[in-house]
This record gives sequence, structure tokens and C-alpha cells, in this order.
Amino acid sequence: MCNLKSGGARLAAFPAQFRRKISQGVYRPEIDGLRFFAIAFVIFGHSLERAARFFPSYQDTLAGSRGEAFLQVAPPGVFLFFAISGFVLAGQAIKAQASPLSGAFLKGYFGRRILRIEPPYILLLVATWALLSLTHWTPEGTHRFDVAPRSLDVSLAASVFYLHDLLWGTFPRLFPPGWSLEVEVQFYVLAPLLFALWATLRAGGERIALTLLFLATGVNLSLLGWKTLGPLHVEYSLLHYFNYFWLGIAMAYAREALTLRLARAPAGAVTALGWLGLAGFVAVSAPGERAALGLEAARLAATYACLAAIFASTFDARSGFRGFCASPWISLIGGACYSIYLVHLQIIQMIFVAAAKVAPHLPLAGLAGLFALTALVVIAVGLTYYVQIERRFMARDWPRTAWAYLRGAAPASSAPRREAGSAPEARDALKRRSAATSP
Repeated sequence: MCNLKSGGARLAAFPAQFRRKISQGVYRPEIDGLRFFAIAFVIFGHSLERAARFFPSYQDTLAGSRGEAFLQVAPPGVFLFFAISGFVLAGQAIKAQASPLSGAFLKGYFGRRILRIEPPYILLLVATWALLSLTHWTPEGTHRFDVAPRSLDVSLAASVFYLHDLLWGTFPRLFPPGWSLEVEVQFYVLAPLLFALWATLRAGGERIALTLLFLATGVNLSLLGWKTLGPLHVEYSLLHYFNYFWLGIAMAYAREALTLRLARAPAGAVTALGWLGLAGFVAVSAPGERAALGLEAARLAATYACLAAIFASTFDARSGFRGFCASPWISLIGGACYSIYLVHLQIIQMIFVAAAKVAPHLPLAGLAGLFALTALVVIAVGLTYYVQIERRFMARDWPRTAWAYLRGAAPASSAPRREAGSAPEARDALKRRSAATSP
């Protein structure tokens, strides 16, 4: 019984012990809770894709149905990630003392992005590249592996610099979901200019006008559906997904005003705002056949409105939606979403391929159990990667700590020995020993 209580106590303390490390400001668990929804949508959506590829029970009942369209929630999960990135980075710019275009701000901004985000991704890419290069293994039932460039070495280099899709118009071969990370990096480069532009506007009307102008421009770019722009492939670039980041930026700057307004509304209404916004976001942003331009523009506008409702509900401390997002395990899983995102597809692929070989005629009820098992394994492995790898790079001084560790681990150089009896210290020691042993 004591062991059970001790184990339960350790389990309860785990989220607080390993929560996200932040470089500045106050930790806001409800934002990590929003990341939980995003990564949950991605895991479920990619599991659904594998079920459609490997199991006849899915193909015969759900494939091509109207219900399947509402289950394709991986894209909405990525869109939510984009909006969260805009919100978080704008919040950091708001708190910063320096101008967004000053050397002091840019040094910390880009340095933090490189030191925090790049190492876990590069480790994953290199490990995958080494495995595939050594084994010459081709993953089964994949749609994104047998594409350009043919060389895995070239593909690795392109992914390291986040240029794979821009150069070849293909998802990264070593990690297909890395296309979204490439879009994130494109936004990181542009973001300081957006923050500086916003800072030049003082009147509320000017900022509202700018927000609406950028959203309308983003809608038009999305509707144009450009696939190439000169030599660059832009179908999966910031050009098509800018609005999600921009909406996050607008919500960060509007947070204070919205918080005051929500304080006058009933707590139940603020809670409902979050849950209904989340449900509406999934319903209207799920992929489907392109509708007429007017309907498609209305769908995008509804998507942005639902996203705004989700964020607004987390601003009010009375919100039950915010309370759920801020709960320890929900915010921990959301805080570890980057690590989970990096490992999730490989695990889903391996589990579904193995399950299809062992039980190829698994019924839908069995698939539901397989989904649950896969999610648990993905979260367990992702949390392990988070604790053992990613979290180490959250410390601002990790390069100095790593260098000190490497210097300490290096063998000390042996100094040249002096001949015995030639040094004064040796002669003094001999005299002391002689005196001590004299009768």
C-alpha cells in the first residue's frame, strides 16, 4: 500500500516537475493546454490516415464518406499550432523592452529559436537518416517517402535548413510533418517586421484596420491557390498559412481589452465560448472539396472567428475551458507537444504496419482500441524524448553547460615530471622524513 501511495505521489508530482521551461515572463499553462488539443488532433488524424491505408474494415465503411471529412483533424491541429506560435511570439515582443528590429531584440529572438528548436529536430533527422541509410529500408504504405530529391543526403541537408518543400515541392522525406516546421521558420523570419509594424500604430482603429486588411489579404492568397512562385514551391508555405499566425498576433495584442470585456460576461458563457469555438473550428476547418469562392471565403472567416473564441476563453480565469487547459497533465502533454510531434508519425507508422500484419481484418471496434493504444505509446515516447532531449535545450545556458561538461570529461594533459631530487620540494620532503625516523 505504501508503494502504491508513493507511486501515486510521484505520478501526481510529475507534471509540475517537468513542465515547460520558459525564457521570460510567467508560465501560462492554459496555452500549453491549447497545444494539447493541437497535438491530439494531429495524432488522431495521422492514425486515421494509416487506418485508411492498411485496414479493409475502415476502407469499406468510412473511406470516402461525409463523416470521414470531419475526422480528418490533423490539418486543423497544425493550424492551431500556427496560431499559438503567433500568439506566443507576439506576447514576447510585447514584454520586450527593446524595439523588435533592434540588435538586442533580434539577437535574443533568433538565438533562442536556434538554440531551443533546432537541436531536437536535427537529432531526429540525423538518427532517421542514419537508420535508413544503413538499412536501406523503405517504409511501407507511405505517400511522402518516394519523392524528390532522390538522395537522402540532399534531403537531410534541405530539412536541416528548412528548405525542403520550397526547393522541391515535396514534404521532407525523413520527417514528412516537417513541412509545418518549415512554415514556422518562415514566420519566425518575418515576425519581427510584423511586430515593428504594429508598434508604429497607436490608435485602436488603425490596428483593427491593419488586422482586417491582413486577414483579407491572407484569404485572397489562400483562394488563389498558388503552387509555385518563380523557382519556389509555395503550396505549403507561409503564403497560404499566414492568416493563422497573424490571428495569433492580433489576439495577443487584444488580450488586455478582451479580458476586460469578458469579465462582464457570465462565467458559463465564457466557458461555452471556448468549447463551442473548438468544436466549430474542427467542423469548419477540416479539409474537403474546394467550394465556390464566396463559400470558401466564408468558411475561412468562420475558421478565424472560432480560433479567436478559443483564445478569448483562455483569457478569463473563471472559464472552465481555461481550467481544463491549465490542468496539470493536459498542460504537460501540451508543453511536450514539440517532442511528441517529432516522434509521433514514426510510432504510428510502425504500430499500424505491425497490427495490419498480425490482424489484417481488425473490425472498427478493434481499430478504436488500436487508436487508443497508439496514442498512449506516442505520448509515452514523446514525453521521454521531451524529458531526456528537448527539455535540456530549454535552459538558456545549455551551450555553456555542455562545453563545461565536455571540458571536464576530457582527459587532463599530463604535466612533465621533474626528476626526483632535483626539485627543492623533493629535497625538503627527504629531510623531513629523515628527521622523523631518527632515534
